[in-house]
Amino acid sequence: MKKIFLLGMVAGLLASCQSKTDGYTIEGTLTGDAASGKAYLERSVYLSDPVVVDSTVVQNGSFTFSGKVERPGLYYVIIDLNKPGEEPDYHNKMFRTMLYLENSDITYKGDVATLPGVYYASERESKSPEITGSSVHDLFVTMNKEIQVYSDTLNTLMERYADEYLVPESEGKDVSAVGMEIAREEMKWKDKLLQYQLDFIKKHADSPVAMDQAMYYLSGMEFLPDVKEIDQMQALFEKHWAGTAELEHFTTAASAARPLAVGQKYKDIDVLDRNGKTVKLSSMIPENEYVMLEFWASWCGPCRGEIPHLRKIHDKYKDFAIVSISLDEKESEWQKAMKEENMSWTQGRIEGGIYGAGAKEYNIQAIPMCLILDKEGRFYKTNMRGAYLDVFLDDLYKAN
Repeated sequence: MKKIFLLGMVAGLLASCQSKTDGYTIEGTLTGDAASGKAYLERSVYLSDPVVVDSTVVQNGSFTFSGKVERPGLYYVIIDLNKPGEEPDYHNKMFRTMLYLENSDITYKGDVATLPGVYYASERESKSPEITGSSVHDLFVTMNKEIQVYSDTLNTLMERYADEYLVPESEGKDVSAVGMEIAREEMKWKDKLLQYQLDFIKKHADSPVAMDQAMYYLSGMEFLPDVKEIDQMQALFEKHWAGTAELEHFTTAASAARPLAVGQKYKDIDVLDRNGKTVKLSSMIPENEYVMLEFWASWCGPCRGEIPHLRKIHDKYKDFAIVSISLDEKESEWQKAMKEENMSWTQGRIEGGIYGAGAKEYNIQAIPMCLILDKEGRFYKTNMRGAYLDVFLDDLYKAN
């Protein structure tokens, strides 16, 4: 009888453990006035609008979701406290929070007065809700706290950079030695942040948090992806995510990112020269020199704002080639702007402008956009502007 009883206890414990991972529950608690309305659970789908997978009522500050997920992933909890028929208030009555959902018992606790709104409002004090019970979400929170250390330092440096470089530049003054050193320090911290993110992805390759970070890395929004890093990620994700939609999405994004990744040869597109003749880009790129490809247009204010600094760079560094490639659709506007800006260095134009084949080959989403090539014609750096470009060139030619 004792043996049967013990076996029954073990079976009960196993059943209890199994029920904990059989699905998820999200128990939400809201404090503050008028905490009644609707709550939605949205699934984040790569390159698509989030999909609502569940909804429930928020009553007296409480709401509950329950269900089961095939694997952990990124979701959003949407709280809508707007009354039916009234003009939606996306700042103070509608809130959106990221949640890495897994099959576990999860709690969500937030204050209506400080929950982050769907739309950002600088005057509103925001504080993320307390979410517990999901180990995957815990990893996400830990990562964000560690990234914040880098971000705080970078924000301080960027404020100093504005005072020491941007303000003097707007007054027509040359960059100061202090401005250069601030830019140099900022670039070092950006490299540290990038290395942290790459190490995190490799260390936690089995986590959806790392997968999402990798997808952001491939977007090139902050850093130009490196082809070696892309290949390493691909190998790791194939090991941990075989047969999943997530791996398929990553593979597609990686294939799109590889052609413009650091270490890849530049794309030899067709361009129009100053005389309107169609030539290959390679005919404009000198051999055995570092080259800056600067994509711009006459109608782009920020692009033209960069040109005075490029003139100084062109005059100072004779071994550094600048090739400006215009996205103007009308040749007359391009020619007029070149004359007005006194652009004496190599110039080209993509026929069809931003919708032209060459622009698509370089995946140009916004301008100005610059890509720096090494002496072998491989992508080397991006987004080198202002004092950052000065520091890059100063260090480059000192080393060489």
